[in-house]
Amino acid sequence: MFAHEAAVPYLEGERELVKSTPERPMAIEATAVDVRLLGGETFATRAGPMEAIHTPGHAPGHTSYYLPEADLLLTADALNVVEGELVGPREDATPDLETAWESVATLAERDVARTFCFHGGHVDAGTARIEDLLAER
Repeated sequence: MFAHEAAVPYLEGERELVKSTPERPMAIEATAVDVRLLGGETFATRAGPMEAIHTPGHAPGHTSYYLPEADLLLTADALNVVEGELVGPREDATPDLETAWESVATLAERDVARTFCFHGGHVDAGTARIEDLLAER
């Protein structure tokens, strides 16, 4: 298991998940983290090198991934696709919205044409659209 160091206490069961409340408890089975990421690490993949990018806001250890040779940004929950359009962080699912937007600015530093989000999937939109989102904010 690879995870950002800020996610380790949640994944290994030392802390409750950020979005867990008494009314809506959330639990995952504790999982040992084999490799702790800081952000900036690069891994070899079949699609070419993949850079880990620490993108907190949705969660303290949230991580996105950039594959420059594939012209692809994997944003997980940092961005979303709604009705085929790349949109910013969901306010209702982002405990630290200001930090989330700072993370979006970090993503805009990558030159990319395609984005894949956990919510909404793939969209042919990248750096230019991310910069627009920041300007519209």
